[in-house]
Amino acid sequence: MTTVGMRVGPAGAPDHYELCERVTEGGEGEIWLATTARVNEIDRRWAVKVLHSRHLEQNQHETPDQALARWYRKAEEAREETSQLAVPGVAGASTVFIGAEPHEPGRAGDRHTLYVVSRWIDGDDLTRWVRKAKPSFADVCVVAGKLAGIIDSISTGPLAVHHRDISPANVMVDEKGEVHLIDFTSVVPARSGPTTTVRTYGYTAPEGGNKGTAEADRYSFGAVIHFLLLGLPPRESHAAVTCRSALRRANFPAEVADHVAELLVEDAKRRPKSLRDWAARLRAMIDAVDAMPARSLVVDLDLALDVTGTPTIAAIGDSVLSRARLAVGSTGKLVPDAAAPSFPQYVRVGVDGAGEVVQFVIDSARAMWIGRSGQWRQAGEAVPAGGIAVLRRSDGSVTAFVVDPFGLLTAVTAEVGGGVHRADQHLHVQRVLASTVDADGRPATAVVMPDGELAVACEDRRDRLGVTGVAAAGLCLNTYGELQCRCVLGGGRQIAVFEQQYGEWARTSVANAPGRAADIACVGQRDGVTVAVAGDDGLWVGEDGASWQRLSDEPAHRVALGIGAAWRLRLAAVVAGRGVVASEGFDGKWPPGLRKL
Repeated sequence: MTTVGMRVGPAGAPDHYELCERVTEGGEGEIWLATTARVNEIDRRWAVKVLHSRHLEQNQHETPDQALARWYRKAEEAREETSQLAVPGVAGASTVFIGAEPHEPGRAGDRHTLYVVSRWIDGDDLTRWVRKAKPSFADVCVVAGKLAGIIDSISTGPLAVHHRDISPANVMVDEKGEVHLIDFTSVVPARSGPTTTVRTYGYTAPEGGNKGTAEADRYSFGAVIHFLLLGLPPRESHAAVTCRSALRRANFPAEVADHVAELLVEDAKRRPKSLRDWAARLRAMIDAVDAMPARSLVVDLDLALDVTGTPTIAAIGDSVLSRARLAVGSTGKLVPDAAAPSFPQYVRVGVDGAGEVVQFVIDSARAMWIGRSGQWRQAGEAVPAGGIAVLRRSDGSVTAFVVDPFGLLTAVTAEVGGGVHRADQHLHVQRVLASTVDADGRPATAVVMPDGELAVACEDRRDRLGVTGVAAAGLCLNTYGELQCRCVLGGGRQIAVFEQQYGEWARTSVANAPGRAADIACVGQRDGVTVAVAGDDGLWVGEDGASWQRLSDEPAHRVALGIGAAWRLRLAAVVAGRGVVASEGFDGKWPPGLRKL
């Protein structure tokens, strides 16, 4: 085990560097702050990357010594390539050597490993910087502009290279606010052919494992921007679609969401050619972001109606879960739940067969929580970005469908008697979009499959619907008691309708959305299906996807529908960062004006 005070160095000076502090530890090895003594001067400081031999991948029929020599050649070639770059902000290796493994002074052993030494930078990588600095959008724009300049500079000219491993861990902000791109271990010349694959989850371009192109580095830059704005990397499949949806959900303007999504499109040739120009356009959006309501207002909500048709709203804002019951005579205001889990990300609610409201929450630590009667209990783990959908079963229990940490669709059921159980559905999925029960009382769930295709899962049956790039979907029964799925396609511009006819799914129509849609909800009642759409241009309600009535012209990103008393519909939505509700009139029309929670 490597500890503070141990020494490392090349064969001729095995104690040259003293290890002072472990900075990070990853798959390849460790990064240490190290010093070298200078006579009558302050010790010089270095960043020493220790690539332990046990972490160095061996080729078939290759001995450990041969693998070590091959990795040394690779690291030395990368050092030579980087040393030719006269680009401010490039922090390449100064020395590469094979030496004895970390050891006590004067006790170098016979086992050797690889070391990459770079100058020390006083500052934080972006992961720490975000946590400590809590940057504003303007701060992010400054970092984006400086990083864009570095990446554009290294990718052009006769000495052009591709970094291949741009991620928050490899970008630093120093004490003066300057940006540095570090760890060029995987760099290759732009003129090189196919080389070893490099993958960093969430930051690697989808084309061929990032074998080295300017377009792939630009994708990684986009993933870093996604992290700076949202605190996590984009999803690896259909990143542009999910990125845009996530940014709108976080209440960023549509122009910002579109702009960031440009970097993450799957077609590499469609990504911006100049990151400097891209960053300049992002900087021009600062005023638009500042004009938006605070992003700490409402980011998610859901609606449930009890046996009397009285709505209950659960909402997340400012990292707090709140609830409002809209009974006659109530204030209708959201009241924080002091007992609720901290840092909730998604919430869905249902009402069980005993009339009790059941809340399902996924928090930022991937914990799944169930709350009822003021009591909360944990129910395993779920991926926040995987979404959540809730339904009531025929036995009165309420089930939430989520994605577990292994990517499996999972049913978490709250029974009427208070019991809770989880059931793996034996299906790998990316996201859960919507759920309902069919005419026979069986749960049906709309999901995005690992390859990005929309599907409906119903017990042991999986029906693929043949479309990809789905931003949102709603699931309900039509007037004939058959399942209907309405989904948002075409970057929010179209709504496709699928119906289950005699047990088989068919696409029955594709129509233009009333505006650019971010979310959709549908419910079957009376003589048809009512659809609600939330999007950049407002909030709409229409029967059978037509005769749209606009309820708001402010941007909206979440909407829920339910059937209340006297078969009147109730609606809840997030509009301009605020939770709002509306009720259908007795004439089937929606009165003007939304009630703010």
